[in-house]
Order: sequence, then structure tokens, then C-alpha cells
Amino acid sequence: MATGLEWSEKYRLGISGIDRQHEYLFEIVGRIAALDALTSTKEELGTILGELSRYMSDHFKDEEAYMSRIGFPEYEYHRNLHREIIEFVNASVTNSPTLAMIRTKLKFIIKKALIDHIVTEDMKYKLYVETLKSEYTDDCTVELT
Repeated sequence: MATGLEWSEKYRLGISGIDRQHEYLFEIVGRIAALDALTSTKEELGTILGELSRYMSDHFKDEEAYMSRIGFPEYEYHRNLHREIIEFVNASVTNSPTLAMIRTKLKFIIKKALIDHIVTEDMKYKLYVETLKSEYTDDCTVELT
């Protein structure tokens, strides 16, 4: 079922480790979207949201390590965006008393925290890496370990 929250090749940065992580974030989101609003429990949603939160935190750490290794000039700004996203996700889930409210907020969160962040902010360090490649003759791509 198409929800508009599926992975798309247009989100690919060309940095394999980060792209794999982004795809997995979309997979987690897909599991949330697939929950039945009438039969799913807040506990089921909570389990998947916990996984999303943990994975998002790990992904952000990896992404920040990557940006640091390539000397990305907007590193601090991007790192602060990550903190804001984590705080917003946690506050939205914590302050939503019903499953329906959590699901409604989640769609907004995913669009802002995942799709918009990849398309707008993550593309900036992709472009930065491309400028490095043009300045040097060797391949300066730094992969995640």
C-alpha cells in the first residue's frame, strides 16, 4: 500500500552505508504505516517507535562521523538538526495520549525528519563530497564501516 512514505531512488545519496541506513529507516516507517488502526495496540506501536528512535540515533551518529571525516563545513548545524529531530520525535510520542494521535503525528514527523531531511539537508554533504572529488585526483569518498 502506497503511503507516500516509501523509499525512493531519488533519496539515494550515493554513499552506500548511509543509503542502506536511510532505506532501513523507511522500512521501519513502513511497518508503522502497516499497523491496523483498529486492532493495533499502543504497545505494538511503542515497540516499533522505540526501534525507530534507537536506529535514528545510531544513524545520526554514523552520519555525523561521516561528515566529520570529510570536513563538512556545516557539520555543527547539521548535528543540531539531528538533536532537534530526536527531541521532537520523543516529545511527540510522549505527549500523545492515544494511538490515533501518535499515528497522526508520526506521518508529520516522518515527512519532516526523514524525507525532508534527506532531500534538503543530507544532499548538502553529498554535494560537498562531489566538490572534493573535483578538487582531488584520488577518490575521497569515505564509507561507513
